Amino acid sequence: MLNTLATSALQTATQHKIMTRRTHFQFEDKPVPTGILERALTAAHWAPNHKHTWPWRFMVPGPQMQTQLVSYFSDKLRKKLQNRGMSAPDIDVMVEKSIARQKKMPLQVIVYSVQGDNPQQNREDYASTCCAVQNLTLSLWSEDIASGWKTFDSEAAYQLTGLNPETHLLVGLIQAGYPLCESTGKRPPLEAHVIYTD
Repeated sequence: MLNTLATSALQTATQHKIMTRRTHFQFEDKPVPTGILERALTAAHWAPNHKHTWPWRFMVPGPQMQTQLVSYFSDKLRKKLQNRGMSAPDIDVMVEKSIARQKKMPLQVIVYSVQGDNPQQNREDYASTCCAVQNLTLSLWSEDIASGWKTFDSEAAYQLTGLNPETHLLVGLIQAGYPLCESTGKRPPLEAHVIYTD
């Protein structure tokens, strides 16, 4: 009976973390303890993986790559705002704010998948790596570290990381830290997304 109650409480706590995890990109200027990162990477490493190919890789940027990431995102933002027709002075203000925020980013993890010659296996390995990202973000959130998953698969991103797009697939960049504010979310009714068959 006690084991059943303990399991029920654990499931409730786990489900609560799953449903309260939100995407964040603005964090306190406060480092993420190394132990929290290591536990999150360990959780990510236990993602499900068909055929045990262990395709996921995690790159934790050091100071030099952090500086390159600041330039990467400021250049990307500038081009996006130019395409929207924003004035040059307004673009400069937005880019400067972005640079200031990126320089204070507490934690970043680049996630990629090893790719081979089998398209079917590559799809499965990509899916497994996405599961690893979910494990990573949920583990972080279980210790009050919020995160955001950024798209990070441009030609410039491959150049920055030194990865070959023929043998590696950039799955994303996870930015994380203690959140500056709370965030809530909502979902459409579950019934619209579940089909029970005969």
